[in-house]
Formats: sequence, structure tokens, C-alpha cells
Amino acid sequence: MLRRCLLILGLLAFLVTALPAAQAWPRYKFATPLKIEFPARHPYMALTPREIARARKRAKTLPWAGKQMDALLARADRIMANSKPWNQLPPIGSGEHRVISRNLFAVAMAYSFSGNIRYAGWVRDGLLAYAAIYPGLPMHFGYKLTYDSLRESTWAVDMARAYDLVASSKAFNAEQRSKVENDLLRPSAKCFMITDYQHDRRLKDMHYRCYNFEAWHVAAVGLVGLATHDRDLVEWAVNSPYGLRHLIAHDVNDDGMWWERSEGYHQYVLDGFVALTEPLLHCGVDVYRMEVPTDLTTYGSTGERYVTDTSHRPKSIRMMFDSLFYLTFPDLSYPAVGDSTAGPLRADALTLVGYQRYHDPMLAWLIERDRPDAGAADSHRPWQWLVYDLPKDAPASFPIHDGRFANTGEYRNGCSLFPSTGIAILREATGNYTARPAGTAVSLSYGPHGGGHGHAASMNMVLYSDGLQWIPSFGHMPYETPWKGQWTSQTVSHNTVVVDGVSQEPTGRGNPSWPSDRADDRVFGVLERFDPAAKFVSAHTETAYPGMTLRRALRMEGHSVVDDFSMRDRQGSSHQYDYVLHIDGELESSSAPIEPCSGKLGKICGYQFIDRQQCATSNKGFNLTFKNQGKLLRVWVPESAQTEIIVGQGLTNLPTGKMTVLILRRSASSTHFLTVLEPVEPGRSIRSVRMEKSGIVMDSASGAKRVPVE
Repeated sequence: MLRRCLLILGLLAFLVTALPAAQAWPRYKFATPLKIEFPARHPYMALTPREIARARKRAKTLPWAGKQMDALLARADRIMANSKPWNQLPPIGSGEHRVISRNLFAVAMAYSFSGNIRYAGWVRDGLLAYAAIYPGLPMHFGYKLTYDSLRESTWAVDMARAYDLVASSKAFNAEQRSKVENDLLRPSAKCFMITDYQHDRRLKDMHYRCYNFEAWHVAAVGLVGLATHDRDLVEWAVNSPYGLRHLIAHDVNDDGMWWERSEGYHQYVLDGFVALTEPLLHCGVDVYRMEVPTDLTTYGSTGERYVTDTSHRPKSIRMMFDSLFYLTFPDLSYPAVGDSTAGPLRADALTLVGYQRYHDPMLAWLIERDRPDAGAADSHRPWQWLVYDLPKDAPASFPIHDGRFANTGEYRNGCSLFPSTGIAILREATGNYTARPAGTAVSLSYGPHGGGHGHAASMNMVLYSDGLQWIPSFGHMPYETPWKGQWTSQTVSHNTVVVDGVSQEPTGRGNPSWPSDRADDRVFGVLERFDPAAKFVSAHTETAYPGMTLRRALRMEGHSVVDDFSMRDRQGSSHQYDYVLHIDGELESSSAPIEPCSGKLGKICGYQFIDRQQCATSNKGFNLTFKNQGKLLRVWVPESAQTEIIVGQGLTNLPTGKMTVLILRRSASSTHFLTVLEPVEPGRSIRSVRMEKSGIVMDSASGAKRVPVE
């Protein structure tokens, strides 16, 4: 009887303590419970004892690894020598806290690889210094120490990983471990962990549902759970309504790109995922093999995320590792979309992780290009080079093949289509196009705006040839600078059309650093035709300007590109249309009489940063030639419409950067700018371009070629 009573009391105690915690938040609709296996001793998150032993062995036997190990330890020594005492932490809200968290992780890594206890002691003291102040800090909107939840979560990720690397060292005692876990790590997780999905006001902010912020929120909570053996925190990170499963199912596009339409943020999100998925794998949870049913739900009238997927195929994290390859030009750069750089793709930590988990031939090929044991040793390489296996039988050439990538992406005849993201790439070369670095390629970006990191640049074009992006997209100015909103958020800083000197929606006449459209007023384009056999793509938008239709069609003709860009006011009103190209070269000649001119091009919407230099007016066809280090780009305009020609100089993605801007200006209710963009090649150069009823005729030494205009 006594035994039965004790069993009942034990069961009640379990239900009181364990069950409410497990049911404190609803599970994602496609979630299944995790089978977590916590190792008995640290470390097991960023590194395991087996990986540490492998790195030490490589450092002793391989010269490049020895140099990298020496550099890693030397950096830790510099960090410790130059750091302030731990009783002098930066003020609350300072960005220096992120620097310190990265330094703690770096020094903890040095302890793991060297076994030198002084590194562990320094990390211990830093963690305890933060543990002493963190519980008493007031909670703001998802942060306590920094100035937003993204900085707080990335800080927490490094703090949890640093703790894991030193927790089992002789530098720590049980009381100190308890202090770090309960006064620092667990309270930090509360900044991002939502359990009340009915009333928590943070859910009104989409950064807690679908943005890159949430990828790092999830990573922080999951890593704290792993570091403290808290199953509920780990379950929340993966299986809560906006956890990792949801992000993969809902916010990774069907074509493999992250929904925010920025290559840089695609990689940043994947960094956050991998920060969690590698430790999860070390604890028995393999997210890399996880497939999640696609989630096509929307967030309603208040949400910025809107679904453009068309298939019902399941999704996986693997789609994110593959997709960027299909965006590249022959030099592995890519068209900068939104707040991003233009690359190029290089082997990095993500490449190494992806290859380790999937043995993908494209990842193997990329790693092979940058192997440190092939004479490309670099002391600044990420620590993953010491840990992960390098390919033994990587392909000698770029192993890209015709067919589908991700769920709905297409690669055929050297051309790529990202139907959910809304990007198309036409390439002159087929197959291994990286073998022809001088070959021409062109991109058209027509898709949805993409949230706060999107730009007001619907129908934007980027042209690559001769080993450079002749007509580039700049990505973004440095954050927290006025040029971010006044220049790169403005339409005139891109290669598209500006109407009446005012930027496309959602920027308009404003200067938003983070331009976002609304659920009830979306900005998006529609694909009309993607024809890889003809190397042709066309799309249009009716939402970039109220009452306006913009349509752009690109066609690859040999090494040249025919650009047919039309626009019309659906009510018949007249407008000023500016066709804008940013050209990485200086004007060398013009067939139209062109004269010096001066003055700012305007006062608002980025025009204030463009200086006129040469101007002309023409009512017949003309061409302009631009030069960059002996290479030539010729812009042919065969139409006879009255056109004002403006050649000036504008900014790039740096306040001190300058580049040539070509603007063709017309006033009408509707018009179309027809241009032929010719990277001039000796022996293949175009002699003339003229209009005919059926399209245009391009004359060269090999004869006349008729090109339809659609």
C-alpha cells in the first residue's frame, strides 16, 4: 500500500512539474517529438572531443593546419592581452558586447585545441562577469543587454557555445557552472522564447515569426537548452509554432532561397541554422535529413511574409546549400539582390558543413578550388577547416547539370529560373559556364519585394561579361548611415526605370532604410515567359507605381543582350520616364553629339547624388561606348523617339565610391526603351543596329541578324 501511494505521489509530482512545462506552448502543426541524447560531459556543441582530436592531429601533421592553429592561438593571446578587466564591461546597449561574445568563443576554442587552462580561466571570468549583472537588467522588447533581439540572440549563441567548450575544464567548479547556466544562459533564452501565442505582444513584430531574426532567436534558445540539458528549450527551438521546422517549411522558398530575397541574408540565416543543427546532430537529432511538409499559410493583413510557392513538395535545409550556385555568373559572383553583396561564392564554413552532411558534388568542387593544402593556405580561414573532412574525389569542373533544383527551380541550356524568388539568369555559355569567364550573362529580378531588406527596384537588371559586372547592382550602403535610405533604397540607384523622378513603391518619396511593403499593398512582378532554348525571359509589374505597367524582356543574342523595357500609364497620363543603367566604365565615345553639362540631377529620391557630366538630345538611333581597362561595352539605341541622354556620376555602395550612370529620358504616356548591350569583342563586333517592322537587325562581319522584339 505504501509503495502504491509513493508511486501515485511520484506520478502527481511529475505531472505538476514536468507536464505543464511541456505543454506551455503549442507545437507546430507538422512537429514530431525530438529524441535528444545529451552527452554526459561537455563539449558537444560547436566541437566534440573527437573533432578536437582531429584538429590537433592535423595541426601536427599538415603544414597549412599548423599555421592555422598557430594563428588561432595567437588571436586568443591578443584578445586576452588587449581586453579590459571584467569589472569594466561596456555600457548597456553597446555594440561592444557582441565583440566580447565573439572573443569569448574564440578564446574558448583556443582552450579546446590547446588544453591551456589559462584560456578556460579567462572565458570563465567573462561568463561569470555577465552572469553577475544579467539577471538584474530590465527586459525590453526581446533584449536586455544590447539594443535589439538580433544582437542579443547572436550574443547568446556565442555565450552558450563558449560555455560548452570550457564547462568541463578544471577552471570551473559546480557552483560556477550553476551560476552561468541559471543567471546568464537561461535568462537570455527568455528574451526570445514566446510561450503565450495569444497575448505576447512580440508576435505583432514579424521578426519573431519569419525574418532572419527568428533564425537566430531559435538558435539561441536551442543552444541554451543544449548547454543546460533543458529538453523543453530544445523542443521549443525546433517544434514551436515559429521554430526551426516552421522556418524551413514556410520561409525557405520552393526554389531554395530564403524569402527575404537577399543572397547575403540567405547565407546569414543558414549561419544561424547551422549554429543549431550541428550541435543538434551531436545530440542525436539529425535536422539535415529532416523533410517538412510545405507550409503555404499566410500571416494575414498584418504580415510582411507572403507565399509565392506553387508546389506541395516537402522542404529541407539542404535546399539552401544548393540554390546559390544557380544564381552565379561565370566568375561565381552573382547579382546583388536587396541588402547583399555580389559575392563571389567561395568555400567557407557553410560549404564545409554542407559537404560534410551531404557530400554534394558542387560543394566538393567549390572546396577543391580553395583547398588550403593546394597552396592557398590562409590563417584567417574559419576554424571549420581544421575539423571537417575535405573532399577526396572532387569533380575537376563545375558539376552543374540541366534539370530541377530545390523543388521548383529550373536550370536549362545555361539559364536559371527561381520562380518563387522571382529571379532569372540568362547565360551565353551552357554546361560548365565557369570555364568561360569572359562569357556574357544577364539577370532579371522581378519577384516580390521581400521585406525590409528589399529595394524599390522591380525589373532590375545586372549584366556580366568580360570577367566583370559591367552593369552591377550595388546591394546596400553601410547600415546606420543616411546613404542607406537616401541612395540604395532608391530606385535610381538600380538598373530599372524611374517614373517622374520618384522611386518605386514602397519607397516612393521617402528615405526608408528598411523599405517594406504592406500585406494589403504588395509590390511584386509576374513572370510572363522563361524560354531557355531561346535564352529569353520577360516579366511585368503593375504594383511598382500606382496605375502603371512596367514590362521588361531580355534576350541573349550571342555575346550581346537585347533589352526591351516598356512602360505605360493605364489611364493615358503623361510622365517622365528615366531608363537607368549604372556602368562600370568611362564614356569613351557617342554617336550622338554630346556636350559637357553640370549640376545635380535632382533634389530627392537619390537624384541628389548624381552629377551631370555630359548631355545630349537625339530623335534618331545612336550608340554610346564605355571603356574599362581596355574592355568595351557599347549601348545601342536603335529607336527614333525623342530621347534626352544624360551621362553622369553617382554613388556605389560606399559613400566614397563613384560610378558612371547613363540615363535615357523621355516624356510620354507610354514608351519603350529598346537597347542592345554589346560587350565588344574583336572580330565579333556589331557594326550597326536598326529597326524593322518585325524587330531589329544587327549587322556584323558575319552578316545581318534579325531579332524579334516581343
